[in-house]
Amino acid sequence: MTITNFYINIFKPHLEKIGKFTLLKWGFYLSEIITTSKIFGTIYDKLRFRVGDKTYCFAYGNVSRCNFGVQMSFIGLLVSVYTLTLSIFTVYINVPPIMKWSELDLCAFKLGLWIITTPTLTDWFRKKFEKKYTRSSHHEDRLNKIQRMDKMIGGDVRRVRKMCQYTILILLISLFFLVFEKWENKKKEKSKN
Repeated sequence: MTITNFYINIFKPHLEKIGKFTLLKWGFYLSEIITTSKIFGTIYDKLRFRVGDKTYCFAYGNVSRCNFGVQMSFIGLLVSVYTLTLSIFTVYINVPPIMKWSELDLCAFKLGLWIITTPTLTDWFRKKFEKKYTRSSHHEDRLNKIQRMDKMIGGDVRRVRKMCQYTILILLISLFFLVFEKWENKKKEKSKN
């Protein structure tokens, strides 16, 4: 069997059944999972660390704030994975009603989660940075501390902020696609009646 026959006999019927719009939606869900997992991993592995029995968080001030970032990003990651798997399973099998959540509701929940979490983490970082490094009697000492802090966690904090912005952008695009899909479905129902 050649590749073209394989595509025509196997992939093409499934692509027509699923639809290009649904595949595009799944692509956005997958990219959301990737950005959310990068946020979770960076905060958990790099910004929050252990030395002996003590846990430290240089980025946000104290460990409970890092734990907040870890927990919110983990919840966002779980809901993202659930949204993708639910969307895929509804195409192939009948999902029990207890497991069915509206994709629009899940997207709105995730968007709200990230719209609250992102500025909170950014504000905590800014407040901690201003509190620790603005009051200094020696200008050179202050610059050395800022440079050391930037070498230690600056890239990771910027990565978390950038991935949060990407996640919010992906969620806004997904929300647009879901609203458009609902509108198209209602339009089809009206044309049938």
